[in-house]
Amino acid sequence: MVTRKTMLQVKDGGQMYRFFLAFLIALLAVFQVCHAGEPERVSSLPVFWQSLLDTENASFDMIRHKPSQTWQGLRHGMVNYGFTRNAAWLKTSLKFSSAGSHVLELANPILDEATLYIVRSDGTTEIQSGGYGKSTQALKLVPYHNQLFEFNAAQPGETVTLYLRIAATRPLIVWPRLFKDECFYRTSFTQRLWLGTYGGMFFALSLLSLMVWFTTRDSDYFDFLIFIATGGLLQAHILGLLHEQMLGFSPAVMVGANVVLPLVATLAYAQFARRFLSLERTYPLGDRIMRLCMLAELATIPLYAFAGAEAAIPTVLLVAACTGVMGLYNGFVAMLQRNRAARFYVIANSILVVGGCLHVGNCFHLFDPAPWVVYVYPVCAAFNVVVIAFALADKVHLLQQARIQAREDQLIAEQQMIEVLRESESDLETRVLDRTNRLEEAVLQQRLQREALERTHKILTELHEERGAFLQIAAHDLKNPTAAIVSYADLLRERWQIWDDEKKLKRIGNIRTLAQLSYDIISNLLDINAIESGHFTLRPQRINPEDVLHSVYEAFRERADAKDIRVEMLLPNEPMAVMADKLALHQIIENLMSNAVKYSPQGSRVHVRLAAECGKAMIEVRDEGPGISEEDQTRLFRKFTRLSARPTGGEHSTGLGLSIVKHITEASGGHVGCISRLGEGATFYVSLPLAA
Repeated sequence: MVTRKTMLQVKDGGQMYRFFLAFLIALLAVFQVCHAGEPERVSSLPVFWQSLLDTENASFDMIRHKPSQTWQGLRHGMVNYGFTRNAAWLKTSLKFSSAGSHVLELANPILDEATLYIVRSDGTTEIQSGGYGKSTQALKLVPYHNQLFEFNAAQPGETVTLYLRIAATRPLIVWPRLFKDECFYRTSFTQRLWLGTYGGMFFALSLLSLMVWFTTRDSDYFDFLIFIATGGLLQAHILGLLHEQMLGFSPAVMVGANVVLPLVATLAYAQFARRFLSLERTYPLGDRIMRLCMLAELATIPLYAFAGAEAAIPTVLLVAACTGVMGLYNGFVAMLQRNRAARFYVIANSILVVGGCLHVGNCFHLFDPAPWVVYVYPVCAAFNVVVIAFALADKVHLLQQARIQAREDQLIAEQQMIEVLRESESDLETRVLDRTNRLEEAVLQQRLQREALERTHKILTELHEERGAFLQIAAHDLKNPTAAIVSYADLLRERWQIWDDEKKLKRIGNIRTLAQLSYDIISNLLDINAIESGHFTLRPQRINPEDVLHSVYEAFRERADAKDIRVEMLLPNEPMAVMADKLALHQIIENLMSNAVKYSPQGSRVHVRLAAECGKAMIEVRDEGPGISEEDQTRLFRKFTRLSARPTGGEHSTGLGLSIVKHITEASGGHVGCISRLGEGATFYVSLPLAA
């Protein structure tokens, strides 16, 4: 059975993304910035670098005496040799205008080996080594996501030649930048800000997906959680954040991360695509292909074990690119099958696949080295997870609508069952009477049977009495607005060509008003049914009732202005708090204020007061209407109660509002009551315990 509690949980899960996503990302970004130190702007010094691929495994002395024509200038200040087992050499000459500390940063890659040779004008050479597990101990610097070297200019006008030897298991892509400032780490504010925001976004979405999964137990959110977490780890590895946190750790683990993280992220992507698009049910061929892609990724594990990272890393990247393209193709197939969620999926994965293919192509040295090629994949990955998050929220919304429709179908089935029971009961009574007339010799036995049947009938009547009232009120209250909607619709269809826009809009407005009335009737019936069946769950929290009063007042301002009714609010000077469900408290105040406006004459006032009395929060709503008789007060909070007083503006009343208020208030540990005399208006009050 689809319960009200389940629908509320699904709704809460979708709202969680909208309300907390921006807050958590901003919080984590601020934390990362604070961790980075005080902001001081700095820019890199213009340096002309030259590169050389060492195919001979030459020594430093041999490289130093290489002729100038063997060196090549760097385009865009970057070098990209793709996958190579050879080391690369970079060199540049500097003439310092002043003495001071300088920092050389090797942006983007995680290098197996990085050695800096500093040849000064007096012929002396200084050597600094970096790479896995070396930079922290050798230079005594704080961990950083890029490789750093620090050196000093001894005196103004000194000329220094820098030789840099680099080698990596990953693609040999290096972006060297030289900075003049000994406090480099505290001056990289802008870069740390973006990295903090980027990492915070992945962490926040992972946390929210975990929270929503705990709330709804929807497998899509669990798959999305794994997808975000593994994708975030992969991006953190690409940008050097894992290198920063694990600096000085085992080199074998760092090399293995180059294989394992892309592999796991691709597996999570394939699994999420299969489940999110329901490929096993809607497109079995695409599901089988995605499974083959996952098996191909797993096959790189024994390849890494036997052939090493040099063979495994390119294979993982190629299979990942093929998996992404296949996932995008399956998204297009699902979109052609009118899968609404697939539209978001195609938009997000189009960007991701393009960025991923550019990244793979850059790793295989298919493009000229440029900074935008390096950062395009992380940007596309961030865009992908954000759009997929909205796609999941849209899918949850569709699920909620489907469950509401299932609830309506269930009500129809129950109504049909009641009709069958009534027919069976009528047939049974007829058979009993006929048998009584034909079996005169068994009068005593017939009497006992008749009494037993009467008792059974009484029990059935009591059990279905409220169900009958439910059906009666629904049929009676929905008949008129439904008939009016049909009438207005027929009238619009007949006179659409001859009426002007003003008349059309007026009739459409009438249809909108009648549809809202029908919606309110159904909502009240569903609320009272959920309350009595025990499916209405309260989630108490510490809230200020003054905020709820202002929210309800804003919602009713237009309705009160239409009747020239002024709402006066008397609020305490000191803030107070109650432990209550915010939606339930909103519904209580909304019903009381709705009745006050509904039964107040035009030009009158509605008084709303909030005060703390005897450890309780007292909420009073007083109108200047006709008041309530003593007879009506005895049945005021019962279901389907129609009072002798009538709404002053012809508004509709289902007779359920005060019954809902009573149930919710008592479930919240409070009390509701009414004070009224005929001709003197009515005062409804609700008391709720104050929060400790």
